[in-house]
Amino acid sequence: MLGLNGCDQSRSSTAPDNMPSTDRAATQPSTKIPDWIADYKGFIACEDCEKILVSLQLNKDHSYTLKEVYFFKQRIKQKQSTGTFTVDPQNSNILQLLNGKNKNMRYLSIHPQQVEFLDHHKRSFLEASKYKIAAIQNIEVNNALKYVDIQADLSSTEQVLLNNIPSTQLTYFFEVNNHAEHALKLRNSDIVLVDQHNNEHKASIQDSPIAPIASNTTQYLLVSFTYPKANTAAYINIK
Repeated sequence: MLGLNGCDQSRSSTAPDNMPSTDRAATQPSTKIPDWIADYKGFIACEDCEKILVSLQLNKDHSYTLKEVYFFKQRIKQKQSTGTFTVDPQNSNILQLLNGKNKNMRYLSIHPQQVEFLDHHKRSFLEASKYKIAAIQNIEVNNALKYVDIQADLSSTEQVLLNNIPSTQLTYFFEVNNHAEHALKLRNSDIVLVDQHNNEHKASIQDSPIAPIASNTTQYLLVSFTYPKANTAAYINIK
């Protein structure tokens, strides 16, 4: 808008009548999709439970899907909501999420590759970092386990030194759905990241070893891989 207002007013702002229709279309500016239109996932703090795993999908048509998994000591509770979002008229860095069912409003602050949940006054919580979730990317999972569904979403990338070699550490959110009739025992050695040269890099599971995943249950894991910086992740292999 500032650029348009600063233009020479003596020039016509419309295409000439004799301009071909294809040329007219070419002169129209394209609508750029904001960088924050993405999928997000992460753990946030919870006053009444141990933690909350939040999955948020912001779509370019201004619709959203929000999934929340509440972790208690003996059980988990899941919620899902959908609706529409708008940019706050007073602050373009704040998104307003309107629940399509109960019309409740929630607020998010936009950060580079992250969003932060705000309170109902549009203010940050005391420990703001505990209410931020990161943009994620999916990766292909080759899964050899029967009756088990596994989804992996990249949540963070860090540059580290491994044995004095510049390396990349990727951390993924794993959602493991065990549909088998018996409990699933998953170990670090069962999960490897394969790079573009078909080299395998072993997993490091937070809170490993993990307890067996009971039949017909879902478990969420943080899994990291570290490999030489020059390599590129191709897919994850579940043995």
